[in-house]
Amino acid sequence: MSRAVCVRCGGERAGFDQICPSCGQRPEGEGLLVAWLLSSENLDNEELSRVQERVRTGESIRPSARMIDRARRQLGSHFATDAGMDVRQRVLLLTTSLLLTPLVGWVLFFWWRQDRPRASLQALALSLPATVLFTVLVPYLSLR
Repeated sequence: MSRAVCVRCGGERAGFDQICPSCGQRPEGEGLLVAWLLSSENLDNEELSRVQERVRTGESIRPSARMIDRARRQLGSHFATDAGMDVRQRVLLLTTSLLLTPLVGWVLFFWWRQDRPRASLQALALSLPATVLFTVLVPYLSLR
């Protein structure tokens, strides 16, 4: 069974990405990385108990950059840690896919699928319709 310590109150939750039943805090973004570090996926039960006591006494938990990088590598394929592409990036990819080639989106889809799963799916969602348009329009226009 998975176990995690809340970084805010020291309460115990069922998983590192779950809402704390004591204070209602849900880790998001970078906080999800810290939450993973304070879970049974990273620490044994004894270490978790020590961390829980430290948080409950008011001590601030500040993992090093090295520890955050370790969590980022472990959660690299975790959908919740990937913010995806912003609006500007999506518009740029769609414009490139429609005006030049949808191949750019396919390359990004395969390139990002392990490290950035949300961005990878966004690239696929933008490239797939562009590919269909290219497959239909390019032969039609070249025959005219």
